[in-house]
Amino acid sequence: MKKYFGIALAISIAILAGCNEESAQAKQQTKTTSAQATVAEQPAPSKSLVVFYSQTGSTKKVADVFQKARNADIFEIKTATPYPSTYDSTVAAVRVQRESKQWPALVNAKADLAKYDTVYLGYPIMFGSFAPPIYSFLDSNDLSGKVVVPFCTYGSGGRKASANELKTLEPGANVTLAYGISNKRINAEGADSIVAAEVETFFANLAEGKTEEMLMGGYSEQRPLTAEDSAVFAAATKDYGYLSLRPLSVSTQVVAGTNFLFTCEMKAFGGPATQTNVKIFRPLPGRGEPELIVVEK
Repeated sequence: MKKYFGIALAISIAILAGCNEESAQAKQQTKTTSAQATVAEQPAPSKSLVVFYSQTGSTKKVADVFQKARNADIFEIKTATPYPSTYDSTVAAVRVQRESKQWPALVNAKADLAKYDTVYLGYPIMFGSFAPPIYSFLDSNDLSGKVVVPFCTYGSGGRKASANELKTLEPGANVTLAYGISNKRINAEGADSIVAAEVETFFANLAEGKTEEMLMGGYSEQRPLTAEDSAVFAAATKDYGYLSLRPLSVSTQVVAGTNFLFTCEMKAFGGPATQTNVKIFRPLPGRGEPELIVVEK
């Protein structure tokens, strides 16, 4: 009897040991599977970077929209010495920097660009092109081989001119269409939704490979101004007297409202007469006044 009891006890111990081993293996398998799932859930590193300089905060608002839209990393350019707090003093300081080509020192001149394929480069327009800190950044970083998407904020314009200058300074980069919005619009009530919608459209145009010429394709032929056109122009440009704009002809594009593209003579700040295009948007009746979108200069 003792012999049989001993055999049964040995079998029970063996079964229990086997169960414990299987339980340990199952727990280990669960841990491994859980760890693998955690790794799988981690997002892939971003391949795009938003780089921006913002003096007053307007460009930062656009940079945040770009960063969210592309789930990009972000890098803010900071000057060692901030510009003066008043408009006139800033203009004077920037004029000296442009005339001497002595660009401001940066706190963080170098960015780690090696791991990024695309750089979204944002800046305010100063004297018709990007702000001087952008020159400092370009001097310290190589954008060759990158897709560079410019975006800017401005008083009246400078989007196309700054993008063209960027192409000249960075011939090894693929500089795309540029997005731009006026300081007045970016700081208006409800600007967040406006910018988000415009940026979404902008990215769609980039994905379709649209050019500046293609984007202008929906406009009618240029024609002489009517009294209605003149009234729209006067309402939208009333705060831009310093540009001395004189409309010469106009074309239109019907959207959710109407886009007006005026060909104008401009004598900005009393300078020589030049020809430029002025884009104005008139909302549908009852939805606001005509507003100047951009002076292409």
